[in-house]
This record gives sequence, structure tokens and C-alpha cells, in this order.
Amino acid sequence: MTSFDKFAAVITCMDGRIQTRTIDQLMTRFGARHIDNITTTGAVQHLAGIVTPTGEGLLESLAVSVKAHGTTQVAIVAHAECAGNPVPDVEQKIQLRDAVVSVSGRFPDLEVIALFLDPRLGFEKIG
Repeated sequence: MTSFDKFAAVITCMDGRIQTRTIDQLMTRFGARHIDNITTTGAVQHLAGIVTPTGEGLLESLAVSVKAHGTTQVAIVAHAECAGNPVPDVEQKIQLRDAVVSVSGRFPDLEVIALFLDPRLGFEKIG
């Protein structure tokens, strides 16, 4: 598959302030032309530890990306000042690490990374 038709995926917050920047980052990082954008409010909290029903929906969407688009890489992205998950950044970074465990457990063949975006500082790879 060439980069022209390569897909990757992201599980992230629905906050519009981070969408374009996140997709651009992942297109570069993964070398993918298309990023399946799987979102919900404060997404990372739904995959950390016990997966919530909302988290199950995120994982179902990821399964579609894998099956239909051949996705082999996924990023889980959280961000500073998240209204949907209003916990300190340090807590979101812990949630990101836990979410990687959850997603990797369901999709052992995927490359799963975690990123935290602080708009002032940029992306930080977690874990």
C-alpha cells in the first residue's frame, strides 16, 4: 500500500480546536494519507482501566477502520484544558497509558501510540 492510499486512525476528544493539528501530526508521523477520526467528548477517559459503553463504541469504530481501511496504526490523543474530561494534565497522561493497554489488548496487531497535546507546547508522546 502506498502512502497515497494508506489509512491510520486516531481516538481523540471531539474538541474542534485540536482536530486539524492532530490529523496533520498523524499524517506525518504515520506516513498516512487518510486518518479515520474517532471522537467523543474526553475520549481517553472512556478507555482507561475499565472500558465504558462509550469506550466500546470507540473500539467498534476502530474495528471498522481496521477491517474496511486496513488500518495498522492508531494514536490515542488527549489534550490540555479538556472540558469533557476536566482533570489535571498529569491525570490525563495516566489515562492515556491505561488506554494504550486497553486498545492494545483488543487489537494486538496494531501499533498504538499515545499523544498529549498542549496547544502552547505541542505534542508529547506518552509512555
